[in-house]
Amino acid sequence: MAIGFSTAFPLFLALMFSVTDLDAVLDSSLPSMEVFYQVTQSRGLATFMMTWVLLTYYTAIMGQWVTAGRMTWAFARDRGVPFSEFFSHVSASQNFPVRATVLSVCFCCLYGLLYLASTTAFNSIVTGAVLYLNITYAVPQGILAVRGRKNCLPVRPFNLGFIGPVCNILAPLLVTVIGTFICFPPELPVTVDNMNYTPVILVGLFLVILGLWYSRGHQFTGPKINWELLDLTSCK
Repeated sequence: MAIGFSTAFPLFLALMFSVTDLDAVLDSSLPSMEVFYQVTQSRGLATFMMTWVLLTYYTAIMGQWVTAGRMTWAFARDRGVPFSEFFSHVSASQNFPVRATVLSVCFCCLYGLLYLASTTAFNSIVTGAVLYLNITYAVPQGILAVRGRKNCLPVRPFNLGFIGPVCNILAPLLVTVIGTFICFPPELPVTVDNMNYTPVILVGLFLVILGLWYSRGHQFTGPKINWELLDLTSCK
């Protein structure tokens, strides 16, 4: 995190102070390319910088697909998805969950096609990803706040002490406030073209989750965690 902040923050400062025409950036079909052009005043350098960014994205996407495939496989192993026995298979020759990874890749590709159908809906999904990630953080924090840290957490080498319950209480509250503002429309009056579809997608995801719970919740076995081994590891 320190390396990312120390490299990204100075870059963002340089970009923000070097942009001369904000309207051109907002109206551009590729805003990052316009920013690089305004900073360098050279089409060649702007193209090189944009190519470098795309190269970074394309080299990182393989690791993202592998991670998504492993998460899908783990969820299928615990019988949390339809056709779990098929997608929980691990290839004997590759020693790798090929089916779960292919499923994740296909989902990401179809997800990306939304940009071709509706730019507004796609931007809402991308913006909502911040909200969805924060919700996944807030839920366990709220559980710890209600049930108590001593009743839920195992023995661990790093203990926040009295700060822990404060974080468990503040996290759900702050996420609720942030989530409310994220769901606001970007401008008034609200039309079909400028509507913020983040709350619509959020409700749709909750409906899908509820449908999976009522259809497959009785088959879900949950993650298999060896708490005794985890406690022994923490003690070391």
